[in-house]
Amino acid sequence: MVDRYPDQPVIPSTKMLLVPMLNLSIAIIASMIVIALLARYLPRTSFYRRFALMAANPSGPSFSAPREFVTGLRISLGAKGTAVTMLRPSGKGRFGDQLVDVVTAGEFISAETPIVISQIDGMRVLVSRSQISS
Repeated sequence: MVDRYPDQPVIPSTKMLLVPMLNLSIAIIASMIVIALLARYLPRTSFYRRFALMAANPSGPSFSAPREFVTGLRISLGAKGTAVTMLRPSGKGRFGDQLVDVVTAGEFISAETPIVISQIDGMRVLVSRSQISS
């Protein structure tokens, strides 16, 4: 910080900036030396080894995912069921003895309305209002 006294100019001169710039330069050089020493010797300390993972990671993918997503649902496209809750746009539907979380394509369907599965994407089951034909 530059010390300014009442009889000195507003803009500091080079002589006034010399000590603060020297202090800043010394601090930057000292911090670079400390960082270099820490980078060199800190990984060898027991303190560092307690916090850092030292085991090598095996190469290749860590988990191999199945190509098909197993849902565990025993329902198929075109299965007919009933909306148990109001679907706005998501809710629950019953297909046979299974209660399934279902989603509509944006439409609201009231409870106890017949529904049909139009798409299955993983655990997302898209349903629509069933067109009951006589």
